Amino acid sequence: YSFLELVSDTLGFTAKSTTKKEDVGGYFNSLGGKLGEASNELEQVAKNSEAGIEKNDASKNPIRSAVNAAKKTLEALKGYLDSLGTVGDSNPVGWASNNAQGAAVDEAELKKAYKALKGIMDTAEGAGVARPEVGNIAVKVGNGTDNKDGAKILATDGAAAVGDAGKAAAILTTVSGKEMLASIVNSTEDKAVKITGNVTVETTPLEFAVGGNGAHLSQNANSKAAAVAGGIALRSLVKGGKLAANNNDDDKASQGVGITAANKLLVAVEDII
Repeated sequence: YSFLELVSDTLGFTAKSTTKKEDVGGYFNSLGGKLGEASNELEQVAKNSEAGIEKNDASKNPIRSAVNAAKKTLEALKGYLDSLGTVGDSNPVGWASNNAQGAAVDEAELKKAYKALKGIMDTAEGAGVARPEVGNIAVKVGNGTDNKDGAKILATDGAAAVGDAGKAAAILTTVSGKEMLASIVNSTEDKAVKITGNVTVETTPLEFAVGGNGAHLSQNANSKAAAVAGGIALRSLVKGGKLAANNNDDDKASQGVGITAANKLLVAVEDII
């Protein structure tokens, strides 16, 4: 039985500038549907293996036992993917407006996304998939460039300044999608709140996704790059979220950062599935 062959036509989704958040939701729903098909096909495999076996002996059938375990995993993953399919809206992935402040994600939808991503990771880990490690790189790389102002594209109280989108893009180059995913699932649901003071090394992607005052967001050069990048991805994918941008068509630069972050996270989720 080839699971990869079944889902191959669904994998490889890539968000573009015209992709709506709800389109990403459709992708999650399609992937969940494929997992449902896989579960049904596995059930048929198990039934075929039981042909001619006495009912009382069916429980001893190793194929039936393996199929039941696989179905449980697939059904759990499908539920989480179906939940992710509902957290977006009709705005573009990485939505931004020229010379305008950002907007926080809907906190209820953010919590839903967090629970689904954590559920996917926990389910996969229970099935033997290694849990990715959280990246420890800060927004200031060693004694080099300080990209802390890149977090200002998550500001909800003012437009981004010249160069902020570029610094946000630089932050993304220092982390992998798996590090972003790990940072998100290592958060806790109660962190889906507005940032009301200066960020710290402990500030989570969920908090960055909700955002707050730009000066607070960019205050700490030791903020974790994976947390900021994870926050950008969530802001770009979840209902209500909007990135801040400067003028002179800087909204395209901010959206580009959001799309890159979102795609990194999507690839990481696919790999786990």
